[in-house]
Amino acid sequence: LERAPSDLFSCVQATWNVYEQSVGDALLEASQKGLDVIIKEAMANGRVLRSPAVTQMADELGVTPDALALACALALPCNPVVLSGAATGEHVSSNVDAVSALDVLMSHPGAREKLLEQCRMDPKSYWDERSQLAWN
Repeated sequence: LERAPSDLFSCVQATWNVYEQSVGDALLEASQKGLDVIIKEAMANGRVLRSPAVTQMADELGVTPDALALACALALPCNPVVLSGAATGEHVSSNVDAVSALDVLMSHPGAREKLLEQCRMDPKSYWDERSQLAWN
């Protein structure tokens, strides 16, 4: 942010999800400087669907795991646009529920923070694991 001329970019895009949260402060700073924020990989390439913490909290809140993961990203203070990465119509239909899941999540004080703490990974570990994924 500090190296680019202030009018060079109007937005920033970054990976953020319940596992890889390390860019949160930088995204907030970008937002405060007037840049739009776009979140990619909020589903961690589908891996959040296998997270016991995500599935348990989703059950407790009465929402789907994908909607909960996306809601966690939507709740960032940088007011991001969140790309779901949906690959099918079924995914899109389920991902749309993230908006209502955000309302449910925010009506349970401390739930989001608890989930983020349970899921947070060391960034190096996250990216090492991600680099081992088989891509089609």
